[in-house]
Parts: sequence; C-alpha cells; structure tokens
Amino acid sequence: MDVVATRPGRAARLSFCAALAVASATTVLGVTGSPLAFTVGASAAALLASCGGLVVLRAAARGRTGRLARAALGLSAVVWGAGEAMVAVGRLLDPLSEQVATAGDAVCTAAAPLAVVGMLALPLSEAASGRRRRWALDALLIASAGAAVLWQTTFRPISPDPSSTGLAVTVLLADLSVVALALQLALASLDRGMITSAAGLAAFGAGDLAWTYALVDAGGAWPWQSAAVSCLAWPLICAGFLSTGNARSGPRRLQQLGADERTGSVTAVLVVGLAAALAITSGLRGEPLDAVSLVLLVLLLVLLGARELVHQRQRGLLVGDLTRQARQDFLTGAGNRRALAEHLTDLATVPDPTSVIVVDLDGFKDVNDRLGHAVGDDLLTEVARGLRAAVPDEWQVFRPGGDEFALAGEATECQAAGHARAALDSVRTSAAAVAGVGRVALSASAGVAQLHGGSGDPMVALSQASTAMQAAKQAGRDQVVVHTGELAARARDRAAVVRRLREALARDELAVALQPIVRIDGGGLSGFEALSRWDDAELGVVTPDVFVPVAEETGLVVPLGASVLRRGLAALTALGGVEQGLRLSVNASPLELRSPSYASGVQAALQVAGVPADLLTLEVTEAVFVAREDPAVATLRTLADLGVRVAVDDFGTGYSSLSYLGRLPVHSVKIDRSLVSELGDPRTRRIVEALIAMCRALDLGVVGEGVETPVEAGVLRELGVELGQGWLWSRALPWEELRGADFRSVAVASLPSGPAATGPGGGAPLV
Repeated sequence: MDVVATRPGRAARLSFCAALAVASATTVLGVTGSPLAFTVGASAAALLASCGGLVVLRAAARGRTGRLARAALGLSAVVWGAGEAMVAVGRLLDPLSEQVATAGDAVCTAAAPLAVVGMLALPLSEAASGRRRRWALDALLIASAGAAVLWQTTFRPISPDPSSTGLAVTVLLADLSVVALALQLALASLDRGMITSAAGLAAFGAGDLAWTYALVDAGGAWPWQSAAVSCLAWPLICAGFLSTGNARSGPRRLQQLGADERTGSVTAVLVVGLAAALAITSGLRGEPLDAVSLVLLVLLLVLLGARELVHQRQRGLLVGDLTRQARQDFLTGAGNRRALAEHLTDLATVPDPTSVIVVDLDGFKDVNDRLGHAVGDDLLTEVARGLRAAVPDEWQVFRPGGDEFALAGEATECQAAGHARAALDSVRTSAAAVAGVGRVALSASAGVAQLHGGSGDPMVALSQASTAMQAAKQAGRDQVVVHTGELAARARDRAAVVRRLREALARDELAVALQPIVRIDGGGLSGFEALSRWDDAELGVVTPDVFVPVAEETGLVVPLGASVLRRGLAALTALGGVEQGLRLSVNASPLELRSPSYASGVQAALQVAGVPADLLTLEVTEAVFVAREDPAVATLRTLADLGVRVAVDDFGTGYSSLSYLGRLPVHSVKIDRSLVSELGDPRTRRIVEALIAMCRALDLGVVGEGVETPVEAGVLRELGVELGQGWLWSRALPWEELRGADFRSVAVASLPSGPAATGPGGGAPLV
C-alpha cells in the first residue's frame, strides 16, 4: 500500500486544535443556555468533515492503491458535512424553530452506506478473500443486537410516532453498523489508522444517536452535545482514513492471535451480551416485545443463519485448499509423492496397459551451486510445465521430491518409452528457457516401468521405474531405459551388497591389503598403498569395483575409509614401517573429505597407531580441486598443515591443471595406468613427458601406477619417474605375507608375489 500519511502533518494538527477550540466553545455556549450553541457546533462539524473528506479524496486521486476505498470514505465525509451544513443553515435561518427531521438529516444518513463501502474496500494487511463478507455480517449482527437493546431501553419509552420510528430504526442500524464494522476491521488488522478511525466513528456514533433521540422525542431541544462530539470525531476519522496500512498496533498477546480469532470472539461476546441485555430489560419492563423489537430480533436470527452459511462455505474452501496442498508440490504445482501413490493405485485398477515414468535431472546440483537456488526453483517450475506439455493430456505429472519427476497414465511400455523421450526433449527446452542455465550441462535420465494392467503392485512399478532411471544414468545419462528382468536382478544384487556391506562395517569385518610402492631403479621399498578387501560369508569375495561404488552412493564410504585407514596404519606399524620411514597411502573420497570431523579423525588414528603424520599420504581425485570453495579443499589444507602429504590419484585423466597444482596442498601425483599402459605410443609418451615436466617444475613427486611390464618400468625410469606401483613388482597382499622382508635392501625382483586379488593394476582404489 502506498503511504499517504505516516503521521499527522501540520494541517492535521491545526484541524485537531481547531476542533478542540470549537468543541470547547460549543460546550461553553451550551452550558450557558445560548441558542447559538448548536448552530456554532454543527457549522464547525460540517466544515471539519467536508475539509477532511476533501483531503481524503485528494489522497485517493494521488495514491496507487486503495483509491476506491479512500474515495468512498472521503465522499462519505463530504456528504455528511453537506447534510450537517443544511441542518445548521436551517437552524440559523430560524433560531426559534423546534427540532424536527429535515432534508439535511436524510443527506447525513446517506453517508453511512458510503462509509461501509469504503471500509470494506480498504486494502488492510490481513484482509483476505471471503473474510470481508464475514466481517460485514458480524457488523450487522452487532448492529441488530445493539439496535434492539437501544430501542427497547431508550427509544421505545418515549413512544415515537410511526414516521419517527422509521427514522430512529434507520439511524440506529446505520450508525451501529458503521461503528461495528470499523471495530471489526480494527481488530482484524490491528492497523493504527483503522483503530484511530474506529475511535472517531464510535464518538461520532454516540453523538449522532443523541441527535436522533432529540429528533424522535417530539419538541426536544437542539442537542449541542452531539455537535461538540462531532467536532472532535471528524479529525480523528479522516486522519485514520488517511493513514490506514502504515503501522500495526495493539498488545503483543493480541497480535499473536489470528484475525478470525480476534474478530470472532469479540462478535460472540457482544452479540451474546446484547441479547442477554435485551432479555433482561424486557423482563424488567414486564411487557412483551413490540413490533420493532420483534423485527430487529428476526433480523438478528436471519443474520446468524447467513453468518453460519458463510462460515460453512469458508470451512469447505479451507478444507479443499488444505487437501490440495497435501497432494500438491508447493513449488511447481505438480502432484507430490502422496498424490503419486494415490494415482498409481487408481491406475492399477484400469484393465488397459498403464505405465509410469521416472525422470531425474542430470547436473541439477551444478545449477544450484553455480547459479543459485532461485534459478534452480525457476528451472524446476519450467521443467514441470514442459513435462505436462510433453505427455498426453490424460497423463499426470508429479514431483516426488528434489529434481525427480514422475509421469503416469495409460500406455504400453513402448508408448511410454516414446513419452519418456519427449519428456527428455522438453527438459532441454525448459533449460534453454531459464536465463543462465545454458551455461550448465543439463539433461535428464528416464526410467520406464509398466503397471501390468491391474495385476501389479503400483509401488513396485514405481521402484522399477526408479531402478531403470538409475541404469540410464549409469549408461551415460540423457537416456531412456525400460525396466527388464535383468535390471531387477541387478537391483536385487545391489540391495544385497548394500545390506551386507552395512552389516560387515558394523562388525568391522573388512580386511586391508597392502600393495608395495617401489623405487623403479631397484633401490627398495618406498611404502605401501592400503586397499580394502571383502570376503563375505553370504556373498563370497566381493571385488572393490563392486562394493566401492555402492559405498560411495550410500554414504558407507565414510566408515569404510575409516576402517581402511585404521587397519592400514596398524599394518604399517606391525611391519616396522615407522622405524624404516615407509609411507602409507590411503584413498580419501570427496564425501569423506567434506565431513567436518574427517581431519580430527585422521589425526586421532595417527596418534593411536603411533605413526608420524608425514608418513601418511592421502590419495584424492582431481575433481576435489575443481571448486576452490569445496569443503574438501579446506580439509586437505588442515591436514597438510599437520604434516600429512597429499597425492593426486589417476593424474592425467581428469582436470589436470597447473592452477590447482600450484595453489593447493599437493605433494605428489600418480600417473594413471591408462597412460602408463600406452607409453609405447609416441603421442601418449609426449603427454606423459609433459605431465612429468609440469610436476618437476612444481617440485612434485611422481608415481607410475599399474606398471606390469619391464618395458613400462624402463620408459618411466628413462622419463625420470622414481617410484612405481603395479603387478610387475607385486599385487596387493595381506600384510602378514609381507612380514620378514628386508625393507631396507630388498631388490625389486625378490618381492613376494601372491594370488590375484583383483584385476590388472593392483586392484581398484578405494575411490
């Protein structure tokens, strides 16, 4: 809402001062019995109301919001001022006339509907669709009950004539409705401006009812008191109308209640209290209710019924809204997981073929990390819109969570696969429609499964579609995979690996093997790399290339890495490696390095094993160094400060760059086996030469991985690589098989060779 006035200005202060002066003068004249008392007070009240109304109208013309409301409110003040001016002029022309209703009174009464319309149109902070109608009904309820009580206690005893009765009832309902509505809006919004207006309207209503009583009471005196009160009321009313929407007020406990609680409780108390007062006064008078009281009572009952109907409708809308929210994703408007389960259950009863598609975005994390979550939210919204357009109209789109979507409807597997391909195309289109996302390699992978025409479990079908989607990601992403029996078997095998690996880690059953790292020139051992080995009672020997990826995906790599580190350090100590200065290399996954407790865990493991920090080397992949702000980089810096050495594993296959080698805590690199095995190729040899030259320039050590032939070892020696690791010297062995070897003078050819535990290259690393 635009701010029209945040505080009374100079004009407002002057109007208050003028109102106070005129009200005081009117009071003095009235107390002394001067016939000019009413004329002076009424003329001043008419002027104050008209001027205030014109100011409000001017604010309405200049404002951007609430223009209709302020226009109606300003017009109501001007209309009342005109009517009051007509009454004052009549009194001035005939000072000795008795008080009777005139055309000016009718004009004043016409201001009430305008005030009601204006207040209902005010854009108050807590006003909502449907509430205004209820507030208006509550105001009419209070007005009807109040009018019945005032009629019974004040107006009925003076026995007005029929014409005066109509005037009295009309004014009673009009004044009390305006005051009650102002009270409702003030309680609902706790708006300081509305509270000010309500106070002014309450004062004005009291004065106007006193004026009406004098009109109905035949031959009554001109009520100068009502004129004095009106002088004070109108500056408050207009100032409040000008400042609505600028500030909240009221006790904190009251602010903590909802708008419905505040207004509903006050309405209930007032209506019940007024009804009780009506019953008590009727009983004290000992007379039955007259026609006017009966009409007001019937009006009260009708309004109570209408209020209940409005409440029922609002409750129905609320229940419907809550139901939709419980089944709808708040961001994209697509169905949520609950709605998906219900829809799949319904589809399972359809006799025709039905299918479900699971779509997962590839690279969405990069969108959030590089472009921000706001862009990510925009992308998800656009993707949901595109998916709806990509599938038939009778299909439904759901977002179970994260960047995963599900689509379900009637179709065969073949038809569903076509819908899935259209869905992947729509994801690419949606990515292009969101500003900035084009800088990220974004695609999607989809899995398809059939619900088998009513004979299958719908949740099983959803799981199968998810399995197929994962297979699509593993196959290279941006693909559609239809679920098959082979995929189901692979999923069962993977689930078994996950279950048994979790149990094995809990029981600390995994072993460690050590593969020697030797000096290529035959000068003896430099150290070992610790590699995890698993021989399960149920699954048999499970190779690292099977269980390590599973550990990475499930988070079990953290306890797995801790086990390898602890066992590897213990083995190094048992072999006397600490005394001989042999190093132990251990793979560290990015997930481990991003754990806040990893550095302290490594330090504790070194202390328990009694191994100096400089004898431990952590092998990490190049991907860890891509982002400077990656928590893994901070962890490596901490460990390097403690003396732990850092080696880049599989060097030459990832993001090889002088930038991170120069600015990050790296002490050595390990040339990947894919390059070592191709050293006979001139192009590959030149690549390796360049990598080695880069490392020499940065004073980094170099280790050749996966060395299997003397030729490969000879080329590495010729290129200046001092250390090597591979089957040429030894496979990874249990540390017990290395006991007794002379590590200070052992020749390369004399190292023991054990049974193959893994494939060529000495086994898959931990990561």
